[in-house]
Amino acid sequence: MVGMISKLRLRVQRQTLLTVLPVLLLLVVIAFAAGAPAHTRGTDAEALTMIDRAQHLLERIGPDAAAEAFAGHDSAYIDRDLYPMLLDDKGVMIAHGWTATLNGSDLQDLRDVDGKPFIREALAGVARDGRTDVTYQWIDPLTGQVARKTMHARRLVLNGKPYMLAVGVYR
Repeated sequence: MVGMISKLRLRVQRQTLLTVLPVLLLLVVIAFAAGAPAHTRGTDAEALTMIDRAQHLLERIGPDAAAEAFAGHDSAYIDRDLYPMLLDDKGVMIAHGWTATLNGSDLQDLRDVDGKPFIREALAGVARDGRTDVTYQWIDPLTGQVARKTMHARRLVLNGKPYMLAVGVYR
């Protein structure tokens, strides 16, 4: 009788282990998968580092070469969803890292999906304080969905002319 109880107990423990183990494995997989999207997104710190890198480059090559330096999705200035933008002080796009077709466009009156004139707000903040952060709603290039985005922008003087250099972070 004692032997039978021991065998039964062993069988129950084995059955419990076989039930619990796949569930634990699934939880580990879910935990890793939940962390994966974080690696596809740039952070505020990474955006500010990119602005520093882009500023150093622009101080060397000047604004006329910015479009070529930032162009293409294989550029050294494209990192996941982070990319630089250089605009003159009137809101004309000089170089856009993600969408080069915007280069030369007057974006001063561009508004987000809620109607917020975020370029104008960023230009004003940069002119007033030398740097600014503007949060707005924009289409995320990785998902195609509208998402909150914060543009980190700073004033930059190149060849004696003022510009706004910016990198945005999706939230």
